[in-house]
Amino acid sequence: MNPNNHPKLKNILLHHIDPSPYQKRKYFDEEKLRELAASIENDGLIEPIIARPKDDRYELIAGERRFRAVKQYTSFETIQAKIIHVDDLQARRISAAENIQREDFSAIERIEAIVEIIDAYLIEDIEYNEMGNTPVIRVHALLSKLHSVCVSQNRKSTISEKGLSLFNKFVKQVELIFKKLPKRLEWQSFYIHDLPLIIDICDDIRDISLKNQLNKSQIKSLVDVKKNTPDTYQHIVNSDDSENIKKNDARSGSPKLGRTVPLNELSAREIKQLAEKITKTKIKDIQAQQRDSLNLNVIAKKLMMKYLGIPVDRIASRLNVSRTIVEPADMIKSIQSDLEQGVSVAELANQYQFPEPLIWHIALKNISDQKRFKALNWGLLTWDYWYWNDLDYRFGDEWPGRIPAQLVAHTLFYFSRDHHLIVDPMAGGGVVPDVCLAFNRRCWSFDLVDRCDTRPEIECYHWEKKNLQWPYKSSEKPDLIFIDPPYFKKKADDYAKESISNLSKTDYLEFFKQFFQLAYENAKSTTRLAFLNADWRNFQGISALNEDERDSILMFDYSKIMSDAGWKITQYIDCPMSTQRFNAGIVSQMQKNRILGVVRRTLIIARKG
Repeated sequence: MNPNNHPKLKNILLHHIDPSPYQKRKYFDEEKLRELAASIENDGLIEPIIARPKDDRYELIAGERRFRAVKQYTSFETIQAKIIHVDDLQARRISAAENIQREDFSAIERIEAIVEIIDAYLIEDIEYNEMGNTPVIRVHALLSKLHSVCVSQNRKSTISEKGLSLFNKFVKQVELIFKKLPKRLEWQSFYIHDLPLIIDICDDIRDISLKNQLNKSQIKSLVDVKKNTPDTYQHIVNSDDSENIKKNDARSGSPKLGRTVPLNELSAREIKQLAEKITKTKIKDIQAQQRDSLNLNVIAKKLMMKYLGIPVDRIASRLNVSRTIVEPADMIKSIQSDLEQGVSVAELANQYQFPEPLIWHIALKNISDQKRFKALNWGLLTWDYWYWNDLDYRFGDEWPGRIPAQLVAHTLFYFSRDHHLIVDPMAGGGVVPDVCLAFNRRCWSFDLVDRCDTRPEIECYHWEKKNLQWPYKSSEKPDLIFIDPPYFKKKADDYAKESISNLSKTDYLEFFKQFFQLAYENAKSTTRLAFLNADWRNFQGISALNEDERDSILMFDYSKIMSDAGWKITQYIDCPMSTQRFNAGIVSQMQKNRILGVVRRTLIIARKG
């Protein structure tokens, strides 16, 4: 700019101003523009825009937000401008310098602004100009060459004469440009950590990043999610942020396919966690649909019941078939051959219309329990704290109070051995028999709901409230009794009316007095009892200080009933539920009212005394 040409202030017509060709910013928050327009109407334009005369009109150089706010959201026809006479390169440098000083720039815009400044100051150099067709390509090429020389110098490697010449020519200029930035930044850090974002990023992530003002870590997480799980990425970026979704999530307790908070409020880690949660939820839904829609063929039903050690007379009666149960040897060999060739369990289950646990039984039958854990991709926990972030939806059906298959597997590992008999008196969604199939345990399971078409191995049995009877007549006694009963009052509406969950507190405890005594009478000297339950406390809306223990059923109450029945307790194992079932709003309200919730479950292990 000519030093003798002092800028002039002038009110010019808005429709006589053309946008700057050097403005790299494409996204402007409309709500913030309205707020700025209201401020200008009330207090006036504090800082004029900068423009230059061009072809009987004016071209905007700096002040894009002020210009848009006045033009779109006020009744003004003119705007005060600082008029300067500069050439194209000077106009570009002024625009780039103003952009980099903005406070509301997103990470992407800031990186692009730095690129624009570097390019604007070096573009007149012929050698630099020939490094590429766009500012990004040119800046990346230059910094790449400079960085390469720096690396070679540090390693004391040989540097070509051409490379050294280019380094000596440009490195001081680049260092000076970065030194003058409003926020000090080393050019090598910019090259390694920042520049790759705008080189590798696709257009849609760039637009989302600008719209949501995402930081670099958030952007990198989105890039990773889109690369690894494109469908999940779409669910995250296209989610509805409405309060209705938040309320529905709180009511249902089930994860939605998406997010319930603005994207820019999620940390990079939370974006990745959300992606994992969505992916697992989709897998769960697919598996649940497959299992629910699978009316088992007679072969599958016979095999499941046979492998679980159910006596042939009970198989014949339940399936209305002959007592001769012949294993289809050729089919089993074919499945084993496919498994050896790398065909997945899920693929074979679909091919033969078998439930996955049945294929897992064939795949894992003759190996150790440790190898079974490894094949199922489960870690084997050594201590008495069993916690999992989520369920394994390959085992069990969608069911109220569904328990992790990993919990059942650990119970089998520590308290039973290969081919032992497990009795599950309240099987529900069938997690226990499914895991027993995979771990080569026999399992006799019973439940109030009869689902012979999809769950022939779970025999129908209704526990009377009084005068309890053992669900089968046999001289064989169980090695392990695993009971995960409907919890008192919790999810009572989801169970059948006959469920013990609907009993009064007195009748509920009376039921277990009879049950533990009956289980003791039908156990052998080595039988173990595994009882999974949780404290029931009437904590809803009551501060912890004001809770009355007389309104509760604690694990200590169950322990006393078990001991009175003759059982000797050997272990208490903590099996907490995920705290993610409480959303942020609920947690905040609980903290405000000093309410102490329940997320702990306890697995009590006992032996016959």
